[in-house]
Amino acid sequence: MTQRTRCRDIERLMLEAEQRALTGAERRLVEEHTRACANCRDFASDRATIRAGLGTANWPEPPDDLVRRTRRLMRQAGAAKGPAPLPAWVLVALAMVAIATGIWAAVSLADVTADTTLADLPLAARAAVFVIVQNAVTLLFAPVVLRAFRAGRGVPAKVG
Repeated sequence: MTQRTRCRDIERLMLEAEQRALTGAERRLVEEHTRACANCRDFASDRATIRAGLGTANWPEPPDDLVRRTRRLMRQAGAAKGPAPLPAWVLVALAMVAIATGIWAAVSLADVTADTTLADLPLAARAAVFVIVQNAVTLLFAPVVLRAFRAGRGVPAKVG
């Protein structure tokens, strides 16, 4: 490995050290190399000076009009995008479950007559009635739950 390639590797490790913790071997490699290489010592010194200077820089505030326009454009872009649609396989799975539930409920409730009480129903028929009631309650509260979920994600509610 040539000195230039080695210096490039060390510089890359120095830059990575600003983003993540180096392993012990990497840290020792950088320390050993910078003790022997003036170019890499200068590189490390320059990086430290730049980072210190950026940390103490007095950054100007953007004009209020620019901030307002940018926020408005970001809101419009977010509203135009809308929530991500459900994948097709989810819709197919939901349709299959709905069809299977409907067939099961029809078979389970086939012997039910108008004068049959809930206590007279077999267990499968009671379960079918329970599923029907559960689905009705779910459909009743689904809009409320969806609206709360979308509000929590920052998705605007649709009016109308």
